[in-house]
Amino acid sequence: MHRTTINAILFILSLFASSSFGAGPEEWDLLERQVRDGAVDRKTAKETVRSLHGELKRTYGDRIPRAPFHFPVKRYGPDSIGGVQGSGFVAAGYDFYDGNKHGGHPAHDIFINDLNQDSVDDGTGKPVEIGAFTSGLVVAVNREWTYPSLIRSGKYIWIFHEKQDLYCYYVHLNSISVSVGDLVRAGQTIGTLGRTGKNAYPRRSPTHLHFSCLSFDKGNLTPYNTYPDLLGTAPTQ
Repeated sequence: MHRTTINAILFILSLFASSSFGAGPEEWDLLERQVRDGAVDRKTAKETVRSLHGELKRTYGDRIPRAPFHFPVKRYGPDSIGGVQGSGFVAAGYDFYDGNKHGGHPAHDIFINDLNQDSVDDGTGKPVEIGAFTSGLVVAVNREWTYPSLIRSGKYIWIFHEKQDLYCYYVHLNSISVSVGDLVRAGQTIGTLGRTGKNAYPRRSPTHLHFSCLSFDKGNLTPYNTYPDLLGTAPTQ
C-alpha cells in the first residue's frame, strides 16, 4: 500500500479515536500538526479542512461577534511592521499544505524594542503582550518548543475569525494564555512574544511577531495581506 494512503488512513482513524470527535477545534488542531509534520497527504488534508471549516461556521458562527481589527502587538503600531509599506508580505511560493517546508512569507513581521534579545521590551522592562486581531475561536496551539527543534514557528496560535473567513497565525511566542476551543474577543491578550522557532531563535534575528492570515476558499487556504487592515487597526493597550 502506498505510504500516502497509509498516512491518510491513520489520520482518519486518529480523528475517530479522539475523545472529542466532532468538536471541531480539537480536530483542526490535530490536522494542523499532521500537516506541519508532513504526516497526512495533501488531498486528505484539504478535504478535512473543507469539512471542518463548515462545522466551525455552523457551530460557532453565531457565537463570534463582528468586531474591529486590533493591532496584534500591544503598545505598538503600524510603524513597527517590517519592510517598506508592507513589502515583507510574499505570497508566492506558499502553500499551507506544504507544512513546515513551505516557501514564501505570507506574513508581516512586527518588531519590538528588544536589543538584548531577552523577550522583554527595553522601554517598559515587561514582556510584550500579543492581542487577538479580532474576535474569534482558537483552533490550534503549540505550547512547546526548545532549541534545536526544526519547527519554524516555535510556540504559536491559530485563531479562526469567522466573520472574515480567516485563519490567523501568531508565531514566535514565549507564553500562551489561551487553549484550543476558547472564544476570544478582539484585542484580548492571547500570549506574550518570544524568540521561539528555528529562524527566530538565533541572535541574527530581531525579536518579532510573525503575523499571518489565510483566507478559506473551498478547501484552499490562500494568503491574505493584512497590511491595509493593520494600518487602520484600533489601538491595543
